[in-house]
Amino acid sequence: MAFLRVIEVLPPMFVSGARDRTSLAAKMRTFTRGVGTVSDIGDVFLVASVKRAGVLQVDPVHAASVLKTELGVDAAPVVVVRDMNRPQFLSTVLSLPSAGLRSAMLAWGDDHPDGSGASNVRDYPTLAGAISDAREALARAGSGLQVFAPVDLESLGRSAGARRARQRIVSGADFLIAQPPTTDAGPSLKRHAARVKKSGLAGRVIPSVFHFKGEEDVRRYEEMFGWKLPKPLHEAAQGGERELAKLERDVLREIRAEGFPGVCLSTRGEPGVAKALLL
Repeated sequence: MAFLRVIEVLPPMFVSGARDRTSLAAKMRTFTRGVGTVSDIGDVFLVASVKRAGVLQVDPVHAASVLKTELGVDAAPVVVVRDMNRPQFLSTVLSLPSAGLRSAMLAWGDDHPDGSGASNVRDYPTLAGAISDAREALARAGSGLQVFAPVDLESLGRSAGARRARQRIVSGADFLIAQPPTTDAGPSLKRHAARVKKSGLAGRVIPSVFHFKGEEDVRRYEEMFGWKLPKPLHEAAQGGERELAKLERDVLREIRAEGFPGVCLSTRGEPGVAKALLL
């Protein structure tokens, strides 16, 4: 099987309540044009779902459909299970192949923050249950959609976490995209590879690589997501974005050499990052 290059991109967004002089049509053109510059170096373009206080996004399913129509790429929207009730979730799943999409990621999703005015939906007790229902609906529709799901590499080192991850595969996920990111070709990659092997999920887990811009940026994301990132990353961050990009290129190369089925590169809304790191 060919090595799968998954490039994460962000859908067009607006800050709620703020005046934005850029029209939605212009934002969509910028989004499509940006992905178009790297359309030849990615196999799947993962359209993220962004949950930030005060930020409105174009629905990832629609954004992915636009990319598929205009660029012909395999665009995979992130569908967040806990943002909708069961009937709406399954309707959204059926809308994927009807829009010509070949892939999607089904994700659990973070809770909406207090004070956001949004409710968290608990129709599914587990992500595996949602994946199973989605597979049943897709089979009824005659669709062989490629399904990605998330996996937490920290919990994968524990029996309960490994069991939860395997349930997602048994329920119908094709691949699990990993977090936190694999940040270096040394300790980080070795630790993540060992955990995947021990879990029995070799060939199913796709490590992620996250583009950082400096030491302050690294610390900000550690605080935001609760990550504890390794020492080699912090050392490279002292040299700024250029040193970090070198580290990221090294780990991208070694992930492939390690025998993983693919890699997911987060561009943080800057598709050009993929060209700088993957070529």
